[in-house]
Amino acid sequence: MAVQRLTLRADSGFWPAAAMSVLAFARRADLPARDLHALTWVVPIGEHALAARRALHACLQRQTFVGPRIVTLAQWLDGGLAASVAARTEMYAALRANDWVRACFSATPVALWALARDILALCDELTFAAAGSASAFEDRLQDSLARHYRERAAYALDPQAQLVVALWRVWRARDEGAAAVLQRLHRRAQHASAPLVYLASTTIEPWESAFLDRYAQGAPVLLIEASDAEAIAAQPLLAAAWPELVQPEAAAPPLLQRARGLPAGQPSFAILAAASLEQEAMAVAQQVLDWLSAGVRSIALVALDRLTARRARALLERAQVRVRDETGWRLSTTAAAAAVMRWLDVAVGDLYWRDLLDWLKSGFALADRPQKAQIVAAFERAIRAEGVLQGAEAIGRALQAQAAEESALQVLATLRAEVQTAQRARTLTQHLQALTGALAALGMRAGLAADAAGRLVLDALEDLREGLAGEEVAATATEFRALLAQRFEEVSFVDEQIDSPVVMLSLSGTALRSFDAVLVIGADAEHLPRAEAEALFLSSAVRAELGLTTTQQMQRRQAARFGALLAAAPQAVVTWRTVRGDGEPNRPSPLLERLLLVAEVAGIRPLQRAPAAPLHPVRSHTAAPPAPSAPQQLPARLSIHDAQDLVDCPYRFYAHRLLGLRPLQDVVELPDKRQFGQVLHEVLRAFHAQWGAVDFAAEDRSALCASLAQHAQQAFAPLLARTPALLAYARRFEGLIPDYIDWLRGHAAQGWRFAQAEVACRRALPLADGRTVELVGRLDRIDCRADGATLVLDYKARSASTLRAAVKAPDEEVQLALYGFLLGTPTDLAAAYLSLDRAREDRRGVELVAAADGFADLAQKVAERLHRDLQRIAAGAPLPALGDESTCEHCDARGLCR
Repeated sequence: MAVQRLTLRADSGFWPAAAMSVLAFARRADLPARDLHALTWVVPIGEHALAARRALHACLQRQTFVGPRIVTLAQWLDGGLAASVAARTEMYAALRANDWVRACFSATPVALWALARDILALCDELTFAAAGSASAFEDRLQDSLARHYRERAAYALDPQAQLVVALWRVWRARDEGAAAVLQRLHRRAQHASAPLVYLASTTIEPWESAFLDRYAQGAPVLLIEASDAEAIAAQPLLAAAWPELVQPEAAAPPLLQRARGLPAGQPSFAILAAASLEQEAMAVAQQVLDWLSAGVRSIALVALDRLTARRARALLERAQVRVRDETGWRLSTTAAAAAVMRWLDVAVGDLYWRDLLDWLKSGFALADRPQKAQIVAAFERAIRAEGVLQGAEAIGRALQAQAAEESALQVLATLRAEVQTAQRARTLTQHLQALTGALAALGMRAGLAADAAGRLVLDALEDLREGLAGEEVAATATEFRALLAQRFEEVSFVDEQIDSPVVMLSLSGTALRSFDAVLVIGADAEHLPRAEAEALFLSSAVRAELGLTTTQQMQRRQAARFGALLAAAPQAVVTWRTVRGDGEPNRPSPLLERLLLVAEVAGIRPLQRAPAAPLHPVRSHTAAPPAPSAPQQLPARLSIHDAQDLVDCPYRFYAHRLLGLRPLQDVVELPDKRQFGQVLHEVLRAFHAQWGAVDFAAEDRSALCASLAQHAQQAFAPLLARTPALLAYARRFEGLIPDYIDWLRGHAAQGWRFAQAEVACRRALPLADGRTVELVGRLDRIDCRADGATLVLDYKARSASTLRAAVKAPDEEVQLALYGFLLGTPTDLAAAYLSLDRAREDRRGVELVAAADGFADLAQKVAERLHRDLQRIAAGAPLPALGDESTCEHCDARGLCR
């Protein structure tokens, strides 16, 4: 018995015609009129099953009937069509053990897992192509490789191709992937007894035809092929623009001849050429809103350009229109998958503080702990306060130092145990067991089970568990993480809870689907047809000779699907962007270019137009920078740093001091100049405490250098044990020692003697309302001279040129002046910065930068201005943001004042 073949046009009339054909086929197979339970109908995707049932019901005039079993091929065969996890794992192990593979491709786990996946997919292609006569196909394969790779330019590709041939030779004998599919199909054909309808939405493959021929020997078979070419041929404009999609092998007349012979009539589609991504997304959203307002019941958004499509979706959701996204998101992009991957980072990194805090703040971590918020706060407070980088021991000491609650210590104990279990794992199975155990122990399983994406994550882990059962493949934690990341990348998450007339889907997903309106997003030269990279290992020429799908064939199918979509849609709009994000011109799809040219020659109204800008009435208003006031928040104590903030920007003073908004203290991983400055202060304080008010000019230079070096070693040693990267700054200070001693001796020769270091000072500033603000500060050092002169020194790990610019603007840099005020402004008072910076060939590393003469008067004036400013703040004066560029660049509050 021969296979009954039927070709139907892939347009809006396809399903009614297919249903009528199936009912006629059932009558010929002697099935009861309304009892089709013995019939099996295989369809490409699940959405087609619903369309088929509806069409059958309509053809039977909505009478009650027993429908056929309508399934996808994978459902019918009770198994997937791709290779199993175990097969991929075995392929990975084989590639990892091959020195040539690691040298030519990459030894990184991510690359090797991807290579294993691609090789298995290619092996499946070869197995399907070789169905019927594997040995003859292998001879053709070797002959093709010999002819195409014998040239010097392609000679390097031959070892890669031979590797695939060797692996395929082993793989095709196994019950995996394509081989398993062919074996199950063979068993189905051997036991064929019930009628079969097979629907092909694209070109049917030879292995499918061979199976149907064998099945037809035992039972009736109807093959229905959906023809995009016939759908395009039914639309004269489309057929004239793209004749190769209608008759691929026929020679088409010249374009002018095809265009001039078109009948009159206007197409049902339009093309929008947007000037930017935002304009294109807005045009898409506006068109959808217009269609919905007009009563359109089903709208397809075909996402060629996913970036623009996502923006359009956001605009629609802002307008309270939800979109059912059938393309979904990669599971790897969901918060659920990210939480699992972050836990693996925590385990591998031995509780590295950033990964740990990131994981703790996930909604899935510790989901079963009622006191989670307090636990997370305790961890963050302890880690930041104690500067802990990683390690359970260090975190435990930090929690105890911060008097953390018992619940936080219990969580740390659980974390320590799970991290140790993860670090002891040596195989993929052991890593997976450690992960699943951690999910349960740390409350993540409960959180994942309560989330739609989380349930997919758990399903993916269960699939891995079943696939790895009995497999003992040695693997590091990095290799296991790469495998899991790949699995999460391959699974799509679709929010099934959204029910909307607006559906986002891929171009291939539109096959045999009916919509009242279609909107194709991003039809430029990059996305339509999408140019796929050359297939790995086998060139397009070799693939064409072997009957494998080539890049050109895939592009032709995309073009045909696009043409059939326009032909079938009652109304359609196609968008593209004329300019890329980098400002370069962006060409439309070649399909659109030809379509526009044919329409212009035929005298059809212009198909392309610019999107109209949506008009929204708005009320204009002049924006003003914030100028808050908070007299009741004026604190009783201010530091010199706070006073400098008030001068730099009143709004920063408001945010930092009046509102108390400060950024969280980060754990110092790599030391910076600020930490170097803190150590520098401590070293010099200890050095001068030892030597006191001696005449350094009379002391031995080498002894002074040795003493300062000893104090530096004592200060840096404990810090280096905790932060080894501080070694560079320790070496920098060592280089400053001779320069500092030379400056110190010259300073002493001028009569200056050390008096005090780290001097805490305070002065009260009474306000008119009875309140008092106390100004406090700590002076780095005070030197005195026999004639009664006093010198305030402030150590700075900054260049002398920067400090000279500061002393030239004493009204802006008020630190030294306010130090003088805190001392009580003695008559003979001077102040200076002491620059301790990296030495250069043209200058020493230590240099004194003195304030201008008349420092005592300046200190009094600056203090009086501060007093007036505080009085005004207490009276309710506004505190505006000044917007000075140099100040804003390093301001933590710059996001608040915009």
